[in-house]
Amino acid sequence: MTIAVPDSLGLAGEDVHGVLALARASAPGMRFEVRPEQIELHTTTPHSRETRIACGVALLNLRLALQGHGIQPLVTLLPGPSAASAAAAVRLGGYQEPNPDVLALLHALRTNRRTWTTFPDLTSWRGLLCRAAEVERAWLHVRSGTEMVLCTFNQGAAAEIRAGQATQRVVLTAGTVGFAVTAAHDPASLSALRADLRPCLGNTLVPQMVLRLGTG
Repeated sequence: MTIAVPDSLGLAGEDVHGVLALARASAPGMRFEVRPEQIELHTTTPHSRETRIACGVALLNLRLALQGHGIQPLVTLLPGPSAASAAAAVRLGGYQEPNPDVLALLHALRTNRRTWTTFPDLTSWRGLLCRAAEVERAWLHVRSGTEMVLCTFNQGAAAEIRAGQATQRVVLTAGTVGFAVTAAHDPASLSALRADLRPCLGNTLVPQMVLRLGTG
């Protein structure tokens, strides 16, 4: 039995259903509350750093899916009691035809390629990936030829959601040019990583995630 999805943000229910399916593509375990004026993103497990980063991944997917329909999403992170403790609420911010960059990211999300035939030289794509992180108000610090550290400019729950969004944009941007970037999930080493990078990053940047290049 298919549960009908209500209309939202000017989209018909069937279109909203497709948007949510794409939002969940690489971030299972997220729950969406659909209202006529906004879409809320909730976690199905208690909030933690890992679930907030996963929320960011789903939120970036949701934003791209909406942009693919010509919807400009207006996002509020951690909106509070007005959205029943949601991680994010997305409202209509206007209309605009999707640009080629959005369409390329959507293609990478939909195809979800797992196998890459070439191993890239990071220096060739460093600028592209760094700009992708900057779009999401994050910073990409390159540690070696195959390893990068995604950083935010502050700590806390909202920063962790932004880190998830930035990570997903970097991953999808890499996919648009045919190579893989994967996130290394190792919370136990996060404190050590931050201590190790403090001499070169100072107190301005907060390391959130290690990203590695690979062949899939």
